[in-house]
Amino acid sequence: MKHTAAIIALLLGATPMAAAAPFCVKVTGVPAQCLYVDPAACQREADRAGGRCVTNEREFERPIAALPYCLARAGNVMSCVYPAYADCETDARRLGGTCVAARLPPRPGPVKEPGTDPFAITRP
Repeated sequence: MKHTAAIIALLLGATPMAAAAPFCVKVTGVPAQCLYVDPAACQREADRAGGRCVTNEREFERPIAALPYCLARAGNVMSCVYPAYADCETDARRLGGTCVAARLPPRPGPVKEPGTDPFAITRP
């Protein structure tokens, strides 16, 4: 019996700590509370506390999108169709989610030398 209890204690102690949640409630003057997996629950708590629901940069990779704001909903559903934060925030309250800033796609590099046009008309 002692051996069984020791093995269980050893196994429980060897398990890794649970990862932090991808959404955090951030209130001025208080460390971010990264406890939320559901963005709607995070937004409700942020509204109650007078703060904002933000993404946990350690756990959440911001999506790459052409427009700067995305609506994050439960189940990792992202809608990156918002040019303004106010529009995203309005839909977040209506649909039960939170707004996150997207990463803009990288700019294409400069063209080193132009290619040849295979359809160009050339005289013999």
